[in-house]
Parts: sequence; C-alpha cells; structure tokens
Amino acid sequence: MKLNEKLYVIEKMTRLIKHEKTGNSSEFAQKLGISRSQLFIEIDELKSRDVDIAFDRSINSFVFSGAKRIEFREPILIVDNSDMNMINGGFSHKNCSVHFSGLYSPNFVPGNSR
Repeated sequence: MKLNEKLYVIEKMTRLIKHEKTGNSSEFAQKLGISRSQLFIEIDELKSRDVDIAFDRSINSFVFSGAKRIEFREPILIVDNSDMNMINGGFSHKNCSVHFSGLYSPNFVPGNSR
C-alpha cells in the first residue's frame, strides 16, 4: 500500500471508529476500500502502537477501548534540505535543527524586560 493510500485508510478508519460507525469487519473493510485481512493488519499495526481497538457487539462497531486515540493534526510534508533551512528560520546543523515557539515580537530586544 502506498503512503498516501495508507494515510487515507488510517484517517478514515480513525474517524469511523471515533464515531462508532464501522459496522462489522466486512462492512468496515468495505467502507475503507480494503480487504478484510488488510483491515486486521491495519488494526494490529495500531495495536502495536498501544492503541486499543475492540469490537463492541452491542453497537456493532469497532471502538477505542483504551486511553490512547489517534489524531491527525498536521499534513505530512516531504521537504529537501533547502526547505528545512527556510522552515527552521535558517538554523540547522547537519541533522539537528532549532525549533522556535512562542509569540513573535518585532520590537523584542534580548535582555530588555518590559
């Protein structure tokens, strides 16, 4: 399975489980556009990352049964080194990079507290 296909499947799988709308394993696999055996491979992969997924017969849906969930927040970007220099504010040293956080202030003067 290609990376973008896998991401699509995991994202849709997560959404359906979160809303408890998966149906049984055959229905769930059909909704994801994968085989039933591939569905169980994907579920096992998530379980290997300590995400507990179980089938709840009373609601006929797979559910998250533990404390861990999967969230999609940022798109995955594939960038080259020149892009990394721009993204990280121009600070990089081999494979190490400096990440900035906090508020930007154009009038900030180091050592000058207001």
